[in-house]
Amino acid sequence: MADGVDGPDLVARLVSATAGRRHPSGLTGLVAFGIGSKPVTLVFEDGQVLGATDAEPHAVLALTKKQFEAWGSGELSLSVAYMQGDVKPEGSTGALLAALEVLDDPEVRAALA
Repeated sequence: MADGVDGPDLVARLVSATAGRRHPSGLTGLVAFGIGSKPVTLVFEDGQVLGATDAEPHAVLALTKKQFEAWGSGELSLSVAYMQGDVKPEGSTGALLAALEVLDDPEVRAALA
């Protein structure tokens, strides 16, 4: 992942990377995503990141710095890490699936590189 891709920059890049991308999966949710205790709550809807919000998240997907960097470089699939118990999200499974649908998409990750 490019240096400095965090907080507002990460949100802007995710919104841009998913704009116009519609996967009518019905998966939506507010998911706090990021490193440790400083995740940003993102709005996921049908394969898109619509932006950030101050609202209470439905799920929390907090990563270590090492996991975040591995995800950004394409070395870590969050879905696989979740199934193997290496990532331990909290909250709504539906919201988590909405996030994983977007965050594990190779085209989305490529846009962040």
